[in-house]
Amino acid sequence: MRAYQQNVYTYTFFLTESEQDIFAQMSQEFSFVDWKVIGGHDYFTRGLVLFGSKEMFGYEGEMPMTTVRISPIFEKFAGKLTHRDYLGALMNLGIERKNLGDILIVEKDAYVFCMKPMVSFLVENLTKIAHTQVEATEVSFDDMNYKQQFEVKEGFVTSTRIDAVISFVYGLSRNASLALFQNQKVFLRGRMETRNAYQLQLEDVVSVRGYGKFLFSNMGSKSKKGRQFITISIFK
Repeated sequence: MRAYQQNVYTYTFFLTESEQDIFAQMSQEFSFVDWKVIGGHDYFTRGLVLFGSKEMFGYEGEMPMTTVRISPIFEKFAGKLTHRDYLGALMNLGIERKNLGDILIVEKDAYVFCMKPMVSFLVENLTKIAHTQVEATEVSFDDMNYKQQFEVKEGFVTSTRIDAVISFVYGLSRNASLALFQNQKVFLRGRMETRNAYQLQLEDVVSVRGYGKFLFSNMGSKSKKGRQFITISIFK
């Protein structure tokens, strides 16, 4: 591997959760080199693998990704844009999805994590999303005006098994919940989860493809019938 042989930082493109899971299963093959998965914020979905560390090489490596803020030029006339609107506009520019990480929306602005070589192209070419004229500007991670927003859902469940909680969060039958595991659509802390009987722990982050992502944030007392009161924070 280049990082190990030449003492230089190397990295992948942005990986989906499924690709990150495949890498995690192979991670023992890279035990000779330090590595970490980064995505730009605490609850990232798409992340890249950075190989190398200051301990290995004696110097800090340059971050391979950066953040671009997309803002309406005329805020008064800006439409309400969705994640699909932003992603569609970026794809229409011919950008490969692997060059882009998560897209975070804050009111009328959006922050896009991308590989550094893409910045100048985005700044020069991203001028319109749907019917809204926009401008793209590179910003630092520290300057991001972003705080993850949640929708809170509380209630009683028969148990804290992951399939039972998924059924509760998304209003699914147990059979429909089980099918999600069989179809490899459930990810726990970024890893594909096939154990539908896994007992969720506080702060576990669960991603269900096609439905969304939630944080298992709190447990209360049990009812007289033994049902568990839980609090779920659903990612907006």
